[in-house]
Amino acid sequence: MNLRWLVLKILDAIEFEDIFVHDAIERFTGEQDLSKQDRAFIKKVVFGTIEQQIRIDYVINQFSKIKVDQMKPAIRLTLRLSVYQLIYMESIPDSAICNEAVKLIKKRKMHRLTGFVNGVLRALIRQKDSIQWPSKDDYLTYLSVKYSFKPDIIQFLLEDYEESIVENFLSVSNEQAPLTIRVQETNITKQGLMDALEKEGISVSEGRYINEAMHIGQIDKINLLSSFNQGYFQVQDESSMMVADVGFEEGMTCILDLCAAPGGKTMHLADKLKGKGQVFAFDISDKKLDRIRENYTRLGIENIKTSINDATVINQAFIGMGDLVVADLPCSGLGIIRKKPDIKWHVTVERIKTLKKLQQEMLDIAKNYVKPGGILIYSTCTVTKTENQDNIAWFLEHNKDFDLEPIRKNYSDPQTGMVTMMPISNGPDGFFIAKLRKKCENVNS
Repeated sequence: MNLRWLVLKILDAIEFEDIFVHDAIERFTGEQDLSKQDRAFIKKVVFGTIEQQIRIDYVINQFSKIKVDQMKPAIRLTLRLSVYQLIYMESIPDSAICNEAVKLIKKRKMHRLTGFVNGVLRALIRQKDSIQWPSKDDYLTYLSVKYSFKPDIIQFLLEDYEESIVENFLSVSNEQAPLTIRVQETNITKQGLMDALEKEGISVSEGRYINEAMHIGQIDKINLLSSFNQGYFQVQDESSMMVADVGFEEGMTCILDLCAAPGGKTMHLADKLKGKGQVFAFDISDKKLDRIRENYTRLGIENIKTSINDATVINQAFIGMGDLVVADLPCSGLGIIRKKPDIKWHVTVERIKTLKKLQQEMLDIAKNYVKPGGILIYSTCTVTKTENQDNIAWFLEHNKDFDLEPIRKNYSDPQTGMVTMMPISNGPDGFFIAKLRKKCENVNS
């Protein structure tokens, strides 16, 4: 099987079928008999080509008379994946990249255009060291091309944060995220898991903030690990683990997770309960809930109940029931671009503003499930103040029966009492958490 042909088909599906990166890769490689090295190559080129698309297109436009947006799709995608290799994968000979690109065009029955593709790539190879990059004088274009982010999203972030913070965010968002897992403490000790993983030949290191967290070496198929199948751990980012770390308190017996899939927070909270009490995991479809069921079955957790529930519609059966209600709501996802680079091209400023309204609508429902004295956790995997701090200010203004409870952790902001986490190199994803306590008496009544 020609690996670059698979890459081309994956990129084509992502661009024209509106399918997510991981789903597209799985569709075209899931049943293929590929080695670990082949899978790693495909993932690297697919992720890299999508992640660096603006930068790649900028380069192509310098060496092609026909601009990228005017090219036939097969030509555009072939050039993109080839230019990515030429710039970012020095171990592959330039001549091999050109030859493989020509083969792809021939396989697409576009023989007349092989000379064009070869010519663009050969011109880039000759002048690779003299590419004209944007000047810092045009700072927005400079950042957009250097880090391959849409200018309007960069501008939106610059309205919230200092330039140095935004540039660091853009840079880290193009790095590979660490593979982070959480030990399932009801099944094994942390040291026991570390020993089990090392016996399987997996490198292990400590997490940065959460005691249950650890980083492991990148693995081709994690579901082949014995320690995974025995329910010793759950794949979960450290920032996601902060929700249970912040929200759980001893003595809790009823926890509601409103937008629970794929279930990392649900499993973590159930583990915290140590078999006591119940976690109710809600989501909008059985397909989403199936992922949670697969995980709790593997982990051997019995105190989780799943139920289809629309977070924009109140469920009368759970009003005032929750010791803890987790509202980890749909968001723009800017904090997890390292893992889902296609977010770069789906997100728009208008969508962020639309999501803000949806988040407020969902929060207005979520508050009803919290019992007096209970906790409402609002969290997102994004970094915009529009979706985060602004929503908390709105919520507190309209709900005098809730107080913002300061989060006192080594990863929280002591000034705001909330968690505002930018993605960190070799560390957690970007994330936001606010902890809201319902007063024991409803002052609105």
